[in-house]
Amino acid sequence: MITETVYLHFLNAISEGNKKECINIVEDQLNNYTGIKDIYTKLIQRSMYKIGNDWEKNRTSVAAEHIATNISASLLSIIYPQIIKTEKNGKKIVMTCIDKEFHELGARIISDYFEYKGWESIYLGANTPQNEIIEIIDLKEPELVGISCNFYMNILRLLKLINELNSKFPKQKIIIGGQAINHDNIEMFTKFKNVTVISDLDNVDKYLKKNFKN
Repeated sequence: MITETVYLHFLNAISEGNKKECINIVEDQLNNYTGIKDIYTKLIQRSMYKIGNDWEKNRTSVAAEHIATNISASLLSIIYPQIIKTEKNGKKIVMTCIDKEFHELGARIISDYFEYKGWESIYLGANTPQNEIIEIIDLKEPELVGISCNFYMNILRLLKLINELNSKFPKQKIIIGGQAINHDNIEMFTKFKNVTVISDLDNVDKYLKKNFKN
C-alpha cells in the first residue's frame, strides 16, 4: 500500500537522485503485492508531476529533472517482468510520441499498462517521424493507436498526424494524451469522432471497458 509516508520517502529519494533507494522502495511495494497501477500513479507519476511543477517554478534544475526521469525509466524496467506475465488477449496498440516530442515517460507508462491489461504494445518511443508511424500502423494493423504530446508547440504536429491517420485509416481508433493537451485546447479534438483524450490510467480503464469489453 502506498501511504503518504511511502510517497514522501520516494519523492525525497528521487529528488535527490538516490536511484538505489528508489529501487528499494519499488521492490518493497512489488514484494508486498501493491498494484502495478498504484505504483505507476501514486508513486512514480505523482512524484514526477511534483518535480515537473518545481522545475516550471524554478525550484529545481533541468539536470535534477532529467535525473529523476531517468531513474523513473529504470524503475519501469524493474516493474516490467511482472507485466509480461499477463495473459495476452490478441489485441495490439501502437504507442508513440509525436514527431519532435522528446519526453516519453508518460507514453511508456501507458504502453506498459496496456501490456499489463493483456495487449501487445508496439512502443515507438520519442520523436518518431510521422511517415514511420504510418508505416508501422499499416504493417501491424493495431486495434488502437496512442499518441503522446507534451509540448504545446507540437499541437499542430499532432493535428497533422491525426488528419493523416484519418485519411489513410478512417476506422482507426486513436487515443491521445500528454501535458500539451489541456482545458484550453481540448475542444479542437472533439471534431474527431475516433479520437479520445486520455488523461490518466483511470481513463484508460474506462476507455477499455467502453470500447473493448473482451
